[in-house]
Amino acid sequence: MTVTAPGPVPTVRNERWHYAPLDEISARMSRSVAPSDGAPASLSTSLSPSLIDALIGAAAGATGPRIVFVNGRYAAGLSDGEGLPAGVRVGVADTGLDNGSGAAAVTVDDRVRVEEPIHVVHVAVPDAVDAPSVLSRARTIVELGDDTHLAIVETFGGLDGATTPTVTEASTTIRLGDRAELVHYRIQIEAPTATHLGQTHVDQGAGSALRMTSVTLGGDIARNAVDVHLDAADAQTELIGINVTGGHQRHDTVVTVDHAASMCASNQRFTGVVDDHGRGSFSGEIIVRHGTSGSDAHQASRNLVLDRNAEADARPWLRILADDVRCTHGATVGRLDDDALHYLRSRGIPFAAARAMLIDAFVGDVTDSIEHEQVRHHVRALVAATASTASDQSNASNASPHPARSVEQP
Repeated sequence: MTVTAPGPVPTVRNERWHYAPLDEISARMSRSVAPSDGAPASLSTSLSPSLIDALIGAAAGATGPRIVFVNGRYAAGLSDGEGLPAGVRVGVADTGLDNGSGAAAVTVDDRVRVEEPIHVVHVAVPDAVDAPSVLSRARTIVELGDDTHLAIVETFGGLDGATTPTVTEASTTIRLGDRAELVHYRIQIEAPTATHLGQTHVDQGAGSALRMTSVTLGGDIARNAVDVHLDAADAQTELIGINVTGGHQRHDTVVTVDHAASMCASNQRFTGVVDDHGRGSFSGEIIVRHGTSGSDAHQASRNLVLDRNAEADARPWLRILADDVRCTHGATVGRLDDDALHYLRSRGIPFAAARAMLIDAFVGDVTDSIEHEQVRHHVRALVAATASTASDQSNASNASPHPARSVEQP
C-alpha cells in the first residue's frame, strides 16, 4: 500500500485550510530540521517504557502489543510485539523518504478478528534544548482483509515540560476489505510547543464499517484532516471527535466523507471546548456522487466557548449530486448553562469542580460512546486534565463567554 503524504502547505484559497494559520505553519516548517540519528543522551532517560505506558493509558488498564516510533524512526527498545494473534502482522514499512524514517504497518489477514486494541505510538522529541525544531514524519499503514475485525489506538505524544518546538507531519493510510470492521482511536497529546499536521486517508470496501474517534488536545497549532472514501456499496462510517483548546492554541479539524457508491451511510459528530484565547474550528464536508442512490449521511458540530477571548468556528457543508439521499448537517456554539452552574454551586460544589462536571457532561456524548473501557477511561482523564489546564490559563476577569449562537440546517 502506498503511504499518503500530506504534501506542501497550500494557500488560503484552499477552503480546506480556511481556518489554519498558514503563514505561521509555513514559517515553522521552514525552520525545522530532520532529526539526528538516535535519541540525544539528554533525553534517553525520558524515552522509557514508562513514558509509553503513560501515553497509551496503562494506568487506565491499557495493555496489548505496541509499536513505537520516535521522530518517525522505529524504536525497537520501546516496542512490544508479544501477544499478537495469528494472522496479524505489525512491522515497519519503507516510506520511500530519504530521512531514515519508516511507517508502522499493521496487516490483518482475511477472516481474522482481533478484539483487544493494538497500539501504534508516535513520539516527537527535540534533539536538544537549543536545537532548531525537529520535523518528525509519522507514518502509519493499516490494511484489513475481507471479513476481519481490528481495534487500533494511534497515539501522538511528546515529552512533558518540553519547551523546544517540534513539528509533526503525520499521515495514516487505511484500507478496509469487504465486510471488514475497524475501530480506530486517534489521540493527539503532543507537547504545548508542538505543531501537528495530521492526515488520515481511508478507502472502504463493500459492506465495511469504520468507527473512528479523534481526540485532539496537544500542540500549539494542530490540524486533524480525515478523508473517507466509501468506494463500494453498503459501506458505513462513523466519525466522532473531541477537541479541547486553551491558552493560545489553534486547533483545526477538517473532515470529508465521499459517498462514491450507493447504499452507504456516514455519521459525523464532533465536539469542541474552547477556553482562554484558544481557537477551535471544524470544517466538515459530505459528498454524494452523481448516479448513487440510498445515501444516508449526517453531520453535527457542537462547541462550548468558555471565555470571551475564545473562538469556535464551524463550517458544515453538503455537496449533493444525487436525488435519492437522506442528509442533514448542523452546528451549535454556546456557553455553559448558568442555571446548572448555579445549582451545583448552591449544593456546596466549588466553582472549578462544578465547571469540570459540566464540561465532562458536554463531552460525554463522545466519551461514553468509546466502546473499549480502558480507552474510554484514558480519554476522559486526558480531557479533564486538559480542560483544567486551559481553565487555569484563562483570565478570571474575562470569564464571560460570547453569547450563544446556533445554526441548524436540515
